[in-house]
Amino acid sequence: MLRFLFPLCALLLWLPMAGLQAEQQEPSLQERTEAWRATLTAAQAALSNDFEERSLAEVMADLRRLQVETQTVRRDSRARLREVERTLERLGPAPAEGEPPEGETLRGLRQELRQAATEFSDRASIAEAAEARAADLQESIAAWEQERFRSRLAELLPRPWMPEVWHRASLEGLEFVNALISAPVDWWEEHRRAGDAAQALAVLIVLPLIGLIAGWPLRKWILRRFGRGQETAPTYARRIVAAVADGAANAVVPVVIIALVVLALTLQGLLTGQMALLVYVASAALAAYLVFFGLTQAALAPYQVAWRIVPVDPARVRLLLGAIRITALVAVAGTALLTLMLYTGRHTPHLESVFFLLLTTGIGITAGWTLSPAYWITSVEESQDGGSVEEASERLADAATEAEQDDTRPLLDVARSLLRTVVVIAPFGALLGYGRLAYFAQSRLLGTAVLIGLGLLLRLAVRELIQQFYLNQPIRRYGAAGVRAPSQSERSVQGMIFWTGLVADLLIFVPLVYLLLLLYGVPPTTLLLWTQSLFSGITIGGFTLAPGNFLIAVLVFMAGLIATNIVRRWLTRTVLPNTRLEFGARSSIAAGTSYLGVGIAVLLAMGALGLDFTNLALVVGALSLGIGFGLRNVVENFVAGVLLLIERPIKVGDWIIIGQHEGTVRHISVRSTEIETFDRAAVIVPNAELISTSVINWTHKNRMARERIPVGVAYGSDTEQVAQILLQCARTHSKVLRAPPPVALFVGFGDSSLNFELRCFIGDTDDFMTVRSELHFALEKALREAGVSIPFPQRDVHLHRPARRDSTRPDEGDSGTTQPST
Repeated sequence: MLRFLFPLCALLLWLPMAGLQAEQQEPSLQERTEAWRATLTAAQAALSNDFEERSLAEVMADLRRLQVETQTVRRDSRARLREVERTLERLGPAPAEGEPPEGETLRGLRQELRQAATEFSDRASIAEAAEARAADLQESIAAWEQERFRSRLAELLPRPWMPEVWHRASLEGLEFVNALISAPVDWWEEHRRAGDAAQALAVLIVLPLIGLIAGWPLRKWILRRFGRGQETAPTYARRIVAAVADGAANAVVPVVIIALVVLALTLQGLLTGQMALLVYVASAALAAYLVFFGLTQAALAPYQVAWRIVPVDPARVRLLLGAIRITALVAVAGTALLTLMLYTGRHTPHLESVFFLLLTTGIGITAGWTLSPAYWITSVEESQDGGSVEEASERLADAATEAEQDDTRPLLDVARSLLRTVVVIAPFGALLGYGRLAYFAQSRLLGTAVLIGLGLLLRLAVRELIQQFYLNQPIRRYGAAGVRAPSQSERSVQGMIFWTGLVADLLIFVPLVYLLLLLYGVPPTTLLLWTQSLFSGITIGGFTLAPGNFLIAVLVFMAGLIATNIVRRWLTRTVLPNTRLEFGARSSIAAGTSYLGVGIAVLLAMGALGLDFTNLALVVGALSLGIGFGLRNVVENFVAGVLLLIERPIKVGDWIIIGQHEGTVRHISVRSTEIETFDRAAVIVPNAELISTSVINWTHKNRMARERIPVGVAYGSDTEQVAQILLQCARTHSKVLRAPPPVALFVGFGDSSLNFELRCFIGDTDDFMTVRSELHFALEKALREAGVSIPFPQRDVHLHRPARRDSTRPDEGDSGTTQPST
């Protein structure tokens, strides 16, 4: 029997190692090592030669490819090594001396497993070393890029005030212009000889029409859905959305046309040589200018002042719009020419010096004109008022006088003044020979202002869209003075608006930070390394703690909560009301959907954080051990606290009654809940009692409360009149809700009175005792003025004394009776 059992066990142990046979088809360890060493050596050589023979992008692509490959090999080798070690553990130790020797099959399997473990360990170590070397080379390349960038910025160019500099720059500029002009001619001749010139011309004619047909309906839909309507006094958030929609709609048609033309020409291989570079740069510059043109016109709104979103002088808004357009045209055209100059190799020192002087001077004049204080005021509301230039000057003078008296200036005005100062003095740096540094400071500051402005406008627009999405139903108002009965669903919606807005802010401003870093010259290699370090983190045991993973986990959890809320609202408002299920069943389905969604969101967040779900068994085991050692009450209160925080039957601020305690919930922890009584005493209640016992929560679903005021009137009173008096007192009170309406009930015949009861609702439980007292005063006064008496109970009390046993006179032994009335 043992003769067949050992081979069977060996076969079962060998099955997990079936994947080892696939290693024969993969490259050997020596081949991988030689390939990695060649890649690292070539990258080091390219760095040492300042990337003269190989481009930096090519080297970085090879290093990233090597890094990905080494990470894959290292992880796979570590996993297979653990698998081999577990198999060796299941085999047990080898027989010692004096014990029966193991069979040939097991001995061969053990030896093969040991060889595989050694190979996997060596492979993981070599891959880890190659990965570390690739990371070091990337850091060295990033440092080289930063040093090269700083040196180029600080490089002194020929001073443009010298005549020979202008002479050489004019000659080199003419050569550059001739090269740009000859590029389309050469391209046309090339394709005419190849016979596809007619095809290119057809593309240039047909695709703009296709773009117009595709973009025009989209433009109309955007304007109709989000654009400016007929409102005479729209809110500021509504104006933000309309400005973004109007700017995007007016720019989308030409941008779509440009993108279609360029994409079609590229896919068909019709863009070649310098013509391709010229088309790409010109298209990007034209699209950027059109988008900026559309957004600027929408924000200033020169013809629809009610929709203006920036505080500009109403009398000079058209001049400001022209100044902004000229500034954008100069900046975009100059940047496009500079890009062409760099990529065509025409950026000689003399040409750069004169070009930077002209460009910074043009931008300084136009941007200084745009940032002039004569165009900007401090209030958007004042910007919506008309007026002449003289009136605007008077308002600006008055505002300046008030600012001098207050000795304070708005932060926006200070930032605008500093920006204008830097932009205006930048040409003097170019005149001294530091044209690159001057253009860098000037363009980056203006680009920062534009990006931050666009980011803030986009944030406001997204916030408005989020509020419109969640608050798509009107809020009902009740009561004589507009008192509203708040509900828990409205508070939940406000919370979802906050969290959704927070996620939107992260999605807007994180890319904005990356764009600003790229704008200020941080090399892409450095940004890549920063991102890798952000997501690599530190390893503690088998868990890697990384800030990037934590951020992703938070975003995943928030997105899961938002999606859960959307699905629940869809079920509650659209699906479940159309079914035949009763209200309780519909509520249970909605609650179950919420719990399921939250659970899935938690699991996804844990997966994004990098937690191993197998470790949950350790947590459960430790919890069971703690319960076994007498921590049952602690664990019970802990679980109850978690249920309270998730299910939220009791919330901070609720008015509850549990047992003999009544008060307001001040704090909920995972072990106990603090209740503050109306005598300002703190009662600490274990969470398990709040779960296992009945709790009266006055503010669970909403803060509405019902007042029940019993009133007794004398027999013979007009009951209809009494009911009208009760209703009139309730209706005239400002804090009594009209929906549900107050009710006066004739509840029965008492011993000495006709018993009535006034029932009405108030919107806030905080006013419970105050409203009750005020209603008592009002009812007593109204009944007294109407001549309706409120009786008090009357009783006959008989005092009986028993006769004495001794002989007395007859009159001394009689018992007396009295009939006092109370």
